[in-house]
Amino acid sequence: MAATQLRGELSAKIEAILNPLLAGRNEHICIIDPPGHPNVGDCAILLGELDFFAQHHSGSRLSYFDVDTYTADADKYIDQASILVIHGGGNFGDIWPHHHRMRSMALERFRHKPIIQMPQSISFDSDEELKRTADLIKAHSDFTLLVRDTRSQAFAEQHFECRVILCPDMAFAMRPIKRKAPSTDIFCLLRTDKEAVADHAAIEQALRGAGARIEVGDWLENPPTLTSQLDYRLKRMARFHPERMAPFGKQFVWARQAYARSRLNYGVELLSRGRIVVTDRLHAHVLSSLLDIPNYAFDSYDGKISALYETWTKGRAEATLVASPAELAEILQSRLKAA
Repeated sequence: MAATQLRGELSAKIEAILNPLLAGRNEHICIIDPPGHPNVGDCAILLGELDFFAQHHSGSRLSYFDVDTYTADADKYIDQASILVIHGGGNFGDIWPHHHRMRSMALERFRHKPIIQMPQSISFDSDEELKRTADLIKAHSDFTLLVRDTRSQAFAEQHFECRVILCPDMAFAMRPIKRKAPSTDIFCLLRTDKEAVADHAAIEQALRGAGARIEVGDWLENPPTLTSQLDYRLKRMARFHPERMAPFGKQFVWARQAYARSRLNYGVELLSRGRIVVTDRLHAHVLSSLLDIPNYAFDSYDGKISALYETWTKGRAEATLVASPAELAEILQSRLKAA
């Protein structure tokens, strides 16, 4: 299935799910914890969220608070929103505790407000944190949990007392993206953070043994740009003077969107270098699929790549989930010889 067809099918599912949830209460949407950090995947999710709002809820007022800008002084401004929308991704659980604390804050402090958790993968190592989260959800008056894979759906339905809906990752709601011309056989976009479990040295060795020209990198590099500097200054203002953010929410969101767009462009440039992409990052797999780049993915620490692949992209994109460097080398030797 071509990228346009993949995006069309999954964005239509997103529209069918989200529009009824927002109907009648979308006057002021406050986004909780949109990314102000360089991870391209999180930025792609945010752009999908904002592109969706622009297309379907263009009359809505938008504002946000995140882990860098939130203090208790912001509560009265968040409370002005008609609905809270928590940014999607893969941090529902205890792998990234500072983001989960922000989510818990919203659930606890705004029990009277409708809250939609945008599509997430769920992973808990701590039974104590799982119970605490379940208690917060149970106490909330109107919480909808969107999950982006069937494993997370089954987990949420077992442990949480709320509305649980299976929904594609919000990156599929982004406006179309286009790849650039490749410069090498394979670009390996491999994690350099704590979620990495694949043997990167073995992957590189296997690919070089297959006779491929390869480049290796990650997308967390974050050189200063005009958009990043503007976003940083606005973050400081929002943290120490939330009253200034209230009347200028649109401008703050625009700056965050511009920063996210610059990060997405950087990610697209990296992935486009390869005729083929090898990765252990979920959104390198998602973006490669949306760019029509054949891609091979190793699973992540919490299994979120295989879970999303089995739910949405298997059979819909030119993508393959691989279990070992040896298996990857065997597949690519045949492919490169035939090219």
